[in-house]
Amino acid sequence: MAGILGSSIKCKDLNINSLQGDKVILDIVREMGAKLEIKEGCIEVKNSVTKGITIDASECPDLVPILSVLGAVSEGTTKIINAERVRIKECDRLKAMVTELSKIGAEVEELHDGLVIRGKKSLKGGIVDSWNDHRIAMAMAVASIKCEGSLVITNSKVVNKSYPHFWEDFKMLGGTVDEWSMGE
Repeated sequence: MAGILGSSIKCKDLNINSLQGDKVILDIVREMGAKLEIKEGCIEVKNSVTKGITIDASECPDLVPILSVLGAVSEGTTKIINAERVRIKECDRLKAMVTELSKIGAEVEELHDGLVIRGKKSLKGGIVDSWNDHRIAMAMAVASIKCEGSLVITNSKVVNKSYPHFWEDFKMLGGTVDEWSMGE
């Protein structure tokens, strides 16, 4: 997603024929208008203008946070449906994304089983919380790419659960990370 919202990124040494269910993200972002090139174990994602679509999250619930971010900065309306089970992950991910994206200027409506997101060109920045959920923290980091002001993510170290080097990689790709303690 960072490549779609920011600058081109090449992901190398990937198994393009993986049976991993979350690889459906390639089809989803393509349908939204993202520019992708796939060549022998490498996927290059380029900065793209994307448009809202309806996304059935029943088979890819872990993608809801990051797809919410993409919807928030895509043209038109993105609907995420069949996502009620994300309410029982590390946190209620539907409520978390509505709450945190709204804090930074996104227009998001919570449904019992999904979200309706009306896209904007940019977000404003501010202070958001990770909800102690690694996917929320990483999604909000990617959202910072489209923020006009800085974005502070509380409890950002929660990414260690699944991706301990996330913040190092984020910086390597051009992101800005300033670590500071809020009374911890």
